[in-house]
Amino acid sequence: MIHNIATLTLMVAQATAPDPLTETALNALRTSIAEVKGAQSALPPPQTDQERLERMGAIDQAARQGLWRAMANVPPPERGRVRRALWPEVRAIDIENQEQLLAMVPEEGWFRKSRYGDNAAASAFLIVQHGDETLWERFLPILADLVPSGEVAGSEYAMMYDRLQMTRDQPQRYGTQMTCPYGTGQWTLWRLEDAGRVDEFRASVGLGPVAEYVDSFKAGAPPTC
Repeated sequence: MIHNIATLTLMVAQATAPDPLTETALNALRTSIAEVKGAQSALPPPQTDQERLERMGAIDQAARQGLWRAMANVPPPERGRVRRALWPEVRAIDIENQEQLLAMVPEEGWFRKSRYGDNAAASAFLIVQHGDETLWERFLPILADLVPSGEVAGSEYAMMYDRLQMTRDQPQRYGTQMTCPYGTGQWTLWRLEDAGRVDEFRASVGLGPVAEYVDSFKAGAPPTC
């Protein structure tokens, strides 16, 4: 009986243990995150929500940059599988950041640049942008109202609008969202509401031509996804 239990335990461990390729990528991702968290832990505790947001934003970016670096040496046929194995690490940071952010939302509904500074406001946007449909539906109308005054960048509103549209399987307006169709291994611009006017829409929120954006995205992203 004991032998059978030991054998079963070993089989479960072997089934759940990451393969060497995934383990290497996972360790690289965790190292990237740990470096930023370690640097922050050496600092005095944050005294304001502005400082908290800035540190949360740094961890958000460390997770994503770490993910891209960790995936760089993964062979294209394995990218989807390895990315799925790594994603829970990134998602855990997203959820923690979002919970903290929601506890800090000011009465006026958003983190205005004039009060929190550019870096903290940008961090707040990234944290919400990496959320879900519920968060986007809540904050998108507020962002829209704050764009004319400059408290929110038009490009941030555009990215959240497009992300919400893509999640709903609807065309995007501003051409800010890229996708990686299953089985293609190639980054592709999510379909557009009006391809003939997309650059006009982009210019209205301070963005350059969509073709330049796509080229820039692909230049900075792994060659395959």
